[in-house]
Amino acid sequence: MRQIPAFCFSILVVLVFATSTLEGQRRVTRISPLDTVGEAPSQKLGWEILKQFQSMGWDGGYRWRIQLKIMPRREKSRYINGIMYGDRNAQGPISRIDIIERPADVDSEGNHIQASVLRLLLQSGGNAYAMQLHSSEPGPPIAIESDTMLENIAGSEFSLFDIMAPYVYWPRFEYEGRRTFRGGPTHLFWMYPPDEDNLLREKIGGVRLHISDQFNVLTQTEIFDTQGEKLKTIYISGVKKVDGQAIFSGMDARNEITRDKTRLRILDATMGLELPSSLFQAQSLIDDLQNQRIPDVRLEDFQSVE
Repeated sequence: MRQIPAFCFSILVVLVFATSTLEGQRRVTRISPLDTVGEAPSQKLGWEILKQFQSMGWDGGYRWRIQLKIMPRREKSRYINGIMYGDRNAQGPISRIDIIERPADVDSEGNHIQASVLRLLLQSGGNAYAMQLHSSEPGPPIAIESDTMLENIAGSEFSLFDIMAPYVYWPRFEYEGRRTFRGGPTHLFWMYPPDEDNLLREKIGGVRLHISDQFNVLTQTEIFDTQGEKLKTIYISGVKKVDGQAIFSGMDARNEITRDKTRLRILDATMGLELPSSLFQAQSLIDDLQNQRIPDVRLEDFQSVE
């Protein structure tokens, strides 16, 4: 299995100061006396905040039934459904996703038309990789190269780059400080693409993270090109609590060039699952998730009795 360069995620280090020509594009207006943006905040403090954020995760595995609402600016909205399983291993977050690009149907003559499903296996963290297989294509799963990570999937505004969030683990960053954002204290980080990935650096100049100080979650991501123009904004549009754990109920990806948008919604969720390791292996991509037997086992915490 061929790995792409280790710059990949979502969701989840060399200290440097900004020296690029993007500075004018990256200024953030202070709106609170407690804000430190623009005041040379401590990079050591920033590193501690970022490390804590990278280590966060949910308790156990999860199963989400998801929906993509694709909202072109000048066209009618449409919907694509899917299912997502996720967990965390020694390398970081890992997920297995099916996106139903075309549901099963019957033609005018009564013949069955098979569904077209995009199957994805996404390993995030330091040694990351991404694999995919279309249900309509023969052959084994294929590794996704870094130069195609930015391509949108299933006609949406989300790319694998957005879903895996590799920028969370990029080693070079600048802590820009704290600011009040959407009514709450938020830490801003400017993440630099890895020097060794020339293909990525030709397209991406940097990524800004907005991490909530109160909840230690990524509330917004802004992706910029090499000229400092904002390409895309990804932000949480809703939160809900399931099985005692807080998860997002909606996440939007907005193309800042075309103004087209896609909303990822979690229609149904089950948290705290003990998922089999076979689910997160390449062999799992050979068949749709709905055709695989995945036990619904809950994690249990036992306390010793003296």
